[in-house]
Amino acid sequence: MTIANTIDKLFIHFKKLRIFPSCMLTLNRELLVSLVAPKSAVTGGFYRVGAALRAQHPPRGVKYKVDEKLVRVPPRFEQYKPTPAAFLYWLWSALSDHLKKPEGELIHSFFWSYFNLWQPWIHENDSSLSQYLSGYFGFNKNAYQKVLKIATSILNAKSCKAVIVWSDVAKKSMVKDGVEEQKIEVVPPPMPPHERKQDDEKELVLTFVGRDYERKGGEFVLKAFKALREKGWQVRLKYIGPIENPALKQWAKNNCHIEYHEFMLNQELHAKVFPKTDLLLLPTKAEAYGITVLEAMSYGVPVLITDLPVLREVTRVSHEAIYFERDNFEQFFERLVCLLSDEKLRKTVGKALKRVVEERYHPEIVNQKLLRIYQKSLN
Repeated sequence: MTIANTIDKLFIHFKKLRIFPSCMLTLNRELLVSLVAPKSAVTGGFYRVGAALRAQHPPRGVKYKVDEKLVRVPPRFEQYKPTPAAFLYWLWSALSDHLKKPEGELIHSFFWSYFNLWQPWIHENDSSLSQYLSGYFGFNKNAYQKVLKIATSILNAKSCKAVIVWSDVAKKSMVKDGVEEQKIEVVPPPMPPHERKQDDEKELVLTFVGRDYERKGGEFVLKAFKALREKGWQVRLKYIGPIENPALKQWAKNNCHIEYHEFMLNQELHAKVFPKTDLLLLPTKAEAYGITVLEAMSYGVPVLITDLPVLREVTRVSHEAIYFERDNFEQFFERLVCLLSDEKLRKTVGKALKRVVEERYHPEIVNQKLLRIYQKSLN
């Protein structure tokens, strides 16, 4: 008997025992959905921005209940740096928390942190498990085959009503992992457009946001900024994230042209950083989605990003000046100078990116599909 068959039999058994209700969604009452997502032990808020965006923008007729008891991220894992210890922590959290029963007619869980064999639930993630384990942890395929098989069986079980991913790239990878294609729905995170109020500063402001110094390309950004200043460019840098090179960290702290924060709350990013940014930099090596890029887009901020399929899918603009080949510093610096030199190009790109947010990521547009998924899951 396969793992999936065992899970399905358990689901049917507990349904007959009425351990959870069999619900029908009607148009004249509010639907209660239990959101289960990692919470930060440091900030008290959601650990990941995507879950916070869903909670802030529920579909009409839906009320979210956030279970405060589940999935608390310890301070030592706050920087989201992939390590074997972090992987084991997330695995243990998922195994232990699934025994608890959140309130609500439907469970909507995020980021491999929870699953349920007893109630109808929906899984949401920005990437497939194989993308995560290979791109973030560097594991080869043989190292995670058993984990992948178990995870796929859980997602294919009848209790899991839908698998939500944020991109077509993630959907294709999920199918390749073995998840049933008919279960997978592409629903990007909701992102309302924002107004951008820039200061009348002579210096252009570059911004980098990244909790994983090596993967996100922190050293790329610092190296490029240093070269710009040496060449006489009047630019400033807002750097948010850790710097693991001690010498570079000290240089950044002492540089009057760099505003350095090892950590910043998401609310502060929206209040103090994105509205005053002229160009967002993300020279990442691997990316599940790139939520920071989407946040910058909502303000009409142009971006310079690694040419990855998922980032092209997020931005959906054809301006080649904003993409560069992964790990190619020369091309990165060349495109950076090009964008800094051309104000008209920056404005054109920024307007195009904000238009994408308005037409594709606006909460009212995104939630139409999400509500249909909820209805289908319960009916």
